[in-house]
Amino acid sequence: MAIKTFGIKPTLTSAYWGGVPYYANVGYRTVMPERGKLISIALRLARYSDNEVPLVWGTIWNRSSGALLAQSNHSHSPNNTYSNLASLQIYTFNFDGQIIEAGTLLWIGYGKRSNQSGRAFHFGAHNNTSGHFIDYNDVSQSAPATTFTATSTHSNNALWVEVIYESGGEIKVWDGSSFVQKPVKVFNGSSWVTKPVKHYKDGQWFESN
Repeated sequence: MAIKTFGIKPTLTSAYWGGVPYYANVGYRTVMPERGKLISIALRLARYSDNEVPLVWGTIWNRSSGALLAQSNHSHSPNNTYSNLASLQIYTFNFDGQIIEAGTLLWIGYGKRSNQSGRAFHFGAHNNTSGHFIDYNDVSQSAPATTFTATSTHSNNALWVEVIYESGGEIKVWDGSSFVQKPVKVFNGSSWVTKPVKHYKDGQWFESN
């Protein structure tokens, strides 16, 4: 097993503002690099003013169908007030180990409560990154969209976003009709625990990806 990341962490040049109902669901276009178990997603955020109490979840949607693949198991209410780009802080949202297959087209970003006043905030991005795209919609909702329909796009923009996932540690077994991937487990005397798969190379053992 190996802990890996994907996404993009550009130098910030923009802080987009999202009040009611603006920037309700925001996703950066990307692709799942390999089959992996989701650990967390991080974003750069700041509340609009001292009186605001945003409610934000980290989210990942399938870009082909719009289906919500993963929503963080908790929300954040950023309590740092926006004054400049440096005031945008990193917020990390944890997932429940959802598995996404290699090559899946994704939107990675956030969904927020956008149907109440007093919850505005800024999110960080770079507004001159060729070939990158941020898709979003402006809808009234209490929680992230279960189906994301993008209605607007910031072209050549990159959302500051990083996903951490775990790869490897699985083998394929025949279930009677096809080969399916299963985690490798060993019995420690009281329970079955997951163990990494390793291979030997040049005198050392390495974790297989």
